[in-house]
Amino acid sequence: MSRFRPLLATLRIANGPSVVSNVWLGYITSWYAFYGSWLPQDVEMIRWQSIALLCASGLLLYFSGNLANDWFDREWDRERRPERALPSGLFQPSSYLIAACLAMATGIACAFVENTYCGICAIIIAALVAIYTYFHKRVIWAVLPMGLCRAFLYALGFSAFLPTVVENFSSSGVTEFYIWIRIAFIATMATGMIAYIAGLSLSARYEGMGDAPPGPRRVSKALLFLPMLAMPCWFSIGKPHFALAGIIPYAAWLALCFTVFKKPIPRYVSALLAGIPLVDAAAAIPLALHLAFTPGNAVVNPSLAWTVIAVPLTAFILGRALQKLAPAT
Repeated sequence: MSRFRPLLATLRIANGPSVVSNVWLGYITSWYAFYGSWLPQDVEMIRWQSIALLCASGLLLYFSGNLANDWFDREWDRERRPERALPSGLFQPSSYLIAACLAMATGIACAFVENTYCGICAIIIAALVAIYTYFHKRVIWAVLPMGLCRAFLYALGFSAFLPTVVENFSSSGVTEFYIWIRIAFIATMATGMIAYIAGLSLSARYEGMGDAPPGPRRVSKALLFLPMLAMPCWFSIGKPHFALAGIIPYAAWLALCFTVFKKPIPRYVSALLAGIPLVDAAAAIPLALHLAFTPGNAVVNPSLAWTVIAVPLTAFILGRALQKLAPAT
């Protein structure tokens, strides 16, 4: 047990549920974008085994990145964070490197089992992990590859339906514009997630500085508000109350982060990390409401409607609970 909790802290196990939430939102958005109703023949397109495989891929890639990050930072941690697992001698550095490589390779393989597009997304995530690991202690722009890692989890789930769409491209009358406008769905959501991760990182950096310049602090907070515009926009056209329903949980948690959880800084960062699934919920809630209450959409599977919303909300609750077992950062 003396090694168990430090290992969970290395893996950032508390953030694992948010990875599942990201992949799920990407997958269900792809299903909506290319099929768009809950008629029986469309619901049958949802393959739960594919969701499980892609979530496993996302988790393995995430865990490999954390292992690689701690391995790469072991000398820095020896001077500044000697209580961590590697500086304290609980594990050999080589074990972290081997585990990171194995987890990354397995995660990429799981994605390729689903299809080539998912495999390419997994390779891109692995490359972004390498870039972030090398640069994150050196330059401030390293927050961008970190945010892109999260954004490509959306793409990982979204790519599940691309082979079917591309295969039927010429025979079904689907136009190239049709495909690109659907890809814009996931690109907009990715922008919202990148903004959140960048805002989280920069806010934590500048809030912890007593003499921080006011400009960057304002920018960091503005980035945290951007998801409220980006995440629900495609699913609430003509129905702003759907978007409002989606952003209420996120806005409420953000308000708590800025007040109740603002100090000390580790508590603030942990609260913002726990809020990642609520960024997903800002899109998932209006998506479910759009399909459930728009004329012409026949809801024949109400349990699926609840699942669309329940996954990110459950991920938020579970992630917050796991923070009591091991720190999220």
